Amino acid sequence: MDQPTGKLAPELEKLRREIEAINSEAAVLCDGLSEEELAWRPAPERWSIAENLIHLRATARVFLPSADQAIESARQRGLYGPGPFRPGLMDRIFVWYVEPPPWIKLPAPKPLRPLLEGPAAQALPEFLESQRQMEERLEAANGLDLKKARVVSPLAKWIRMSLLGFFGVFTGHDRRHLYQATQVRLLLDERRLPGKARVGGQEE
Repeated sequence: MDQPTGKLAPELEKLRREIEAINSEAAVLCDGLSEEELAWRPAPERWSIAENLIHLRATARVFLPSADQAIESARQRGLYGPGPFRPGLMDRIFVWYVEPPPWIKLPAPKPLRPLLEGPAAQALPEFLESQRQMEERLEAANGLDLKKARVVSPLAKWIRMSLLGFFGVFTGHDRRHLYQATQVRLLLDERRLPGKARVGGQEE
């Protein structure tokens, strides 16, 4: 994908920093865990740390082509703009829905359900690679009108949002599942050190 050069728009730079923070949090979350611990489920209906990361990678794989289409369509239509850009009402609703803690829980669509097929330790580097790919889309979107460029969900064509909203939903969804994975990590640490819950070496 061709990428514009130059300084990112403030809205995109903020999202890039959010992705960096998410990546750091994910690395700390997995630090020091064995294969068994990364794959451990607290209950049959709850996902392991690795499965949460696999779900995020699968989500990126399914949705990134829609972002690509939105970016290319905006370029062809000449939808450029300097900003500033603010999320619309529906964008804010979508972001609210995915941000942690989860108030509304629905089953993940079948294409996004995690399947742990290889080593659980691979979940983190593969997730980080999907994050890098999303950063490429931020760069590709630089200079576009982030409100007028529209993304259509590949899972439900009636769900549409601005490109700015899409990026916000993406990082919010990351945080939602890192929050869920953190709850699993706390339970793992309680099993290791009764009476103390530790994440990344820091007592909670």
